[in-house]
Amino acid sequence: MRQTSPIQNTFTLVSDAERGLGQNEFFFVLQPKLRLQENRLSGFEYLIRWQHPASGVLEPAYFITVVEDSSLAGRFTDLLISRAVQTLVRWKMDGREHLSLAINLSAAELGRKDLPGRLKALFASFGVSPGRFEIELTGVVHPDRLDWLIDVIHAIQAVGVRVALDDFGSGFNSLTLLQQLPVDTVKFDRSLIRQVGVNGESQRMVETLVRLAQNHGKRIILTGLETEEQFAWARTMPDSEGQGFFICEPVEEDDVDDVICRHEAKAAGAK
Repeated sequence: MRQTSPIQNTFTLVSDAERGLGQNEFFFVLQPKLRLQENRLSGFEYLIRWQHPASGVLEPAYFITVVEDSSLAGRFTDLLISRAVQTLVRWKMDGREHLSLAINLSAAELGRKDLPGRLKALFASFGVSPGRFEIELTGVVHPDRLDWLIDVIHAIQAVGVRVALDDFGSGFNSLTLLQQLPVDTVKFDRSLIRQVGVNGESQRMVETLVRLAQNHGKRIILTGLETEEQFAWARTMPDSEGQGFFICEPVEEDDVDDVICRHEAKAAGAK
């Protein structure tokens, strides 16, 4: 369900966002992902936040839909991509090229005609492997635009960037999207994971969907892992990744190195 912004007026929100871009009010947090069977850190998801001077820290649910429908959408996408590539460059310099990084984009921004060329130029300029970068497709996908979206995804993948279908299981057409969209990854929505340990029939349905997605050749990420029971169940799903507060809450960029070091130490101790 879409959250209501404390900034009620759409025009005011867009105006504030434009000012915020100029004043560097937007910042990023990163949430880890684990290879569940190995309990090994595989990468992070890059998430935007807004340090609003009157309303405090706002999560994207409060503003991103309005921003995506405004003339500011492209500026936000450019900011997100440039900052994410800087992070990948820093990890490369630190010898952490095994870590991947994902960002969230709407179908409209994913379909920007200049995006594949911009990505290709950035990766070539900074010497970063595009295979370490993933774009998570967010929002509603309209069935009548599937052909267009398939072409868009292929154009992004031609650069070497992976594409993920976010929030799988939260919409009525999820199975259609799974069957038709040539995405690399399927992220299971937290609403499905909440059924684990609560409703046996629903849990078996989720397990069936995991196998179905894997049979379609998709990489699996199970999101919203918030309890020990959910985490233990997720580890029984073969060849999958996990994300959620039980593993780690999103952390600010300055704290990412500590998270990486803790997981590397834990992995070394397990050998």
